[in-house]
Amino acid sequence: MNLKIVRAFLVVGLTGCGASELPMDVPDAELGSNESNVIVGSVNWTAATSLSSTSTERARSKAVGYLSIPAVGSRCTAWLVADDKVITNNHCIGSSADAVGARVSFNYEDGVSSTSRIWYDCSTFVRTWTAEDMTVIQCKPLNGYLPGQVYGKLTVASGNAANNSAMYIVHQNCDYNATPGCVPTKKYSPGKVLNTNATSNELSYNADTLGGSSGSPVLGGAGTTYAHQVIGLHHVGVGSNYSSSAYNRGVEASAIKARLSSIGL
Repeated sequence: MNLKIVRAFLVVGLTGCGASELPMDVPDAELGSNESNVIVGSVNWTAATSLSSTSTERARSKAVGYLSIPAVGSRCTAWLVADDKVITNNHCIGSSADAVGARVSFNYEDGVSSTSRIWYDCSTFVRTWTAEDMTVIQCKPLNGYLPGQVYGKLTVASGNAANNSAMYIVHQNCDYNATPGCVPTKKYSPGKVLNTNATSNELSYNADTLGGSSGSPVLGGAGTTYAHQVIGLHHVGVGSNYSSSAYNRGVEASAIKARLSSIGL
């Protein structure tokens, strides 16, 4: 397997979360990751399709997709920030060479067969930032429509979240530790913000992820100041899976927004 190593975080116990995959023409054959982004305590996620069809959480989840990265034999999560642009991690796609052949499916969900998944060509490399572990790539239209015109897009918060505020992550994964060979469909992971100053540009939280969740959006929970807006870009876990002392971290909204502003987004 050709797993990417987190370039900016080579620290014992602190790892990123891309995951390897088999060729996409092998239905439902995705492999789990050898990396160790963490589930905190016990698994607390549900299928995005189980959310109320009228909920804001479900509406936001549609802008999140499975990112296939054949150039490096891995998968991550990506989300729409514009009609034609998605964000993921630098450790998922760190160069134009990594982006070759990249594609995203926004309906990679429970109840959708492998033959019914819709894939967008998102192989145009736009920009990457190593310090923020963030990359933007551009998608081509399909049948005359850009993906954001079909699935909507997410808004990055104008400020950073508060400690102990509700949050959630939407990501592409499954508990392959318990069920090897499971299919990484779209998941909703609720939790709370633990520390908005985990580092100079990161927040920490206790929502569950695993390898493959890299690049997913961290969103403010209902009733918070930045409800259903992106308050972080998930990228790394600290600790061991199923440990109550483990936690996950993401790049804060202020850092995301500053980088997007530099490319006119």
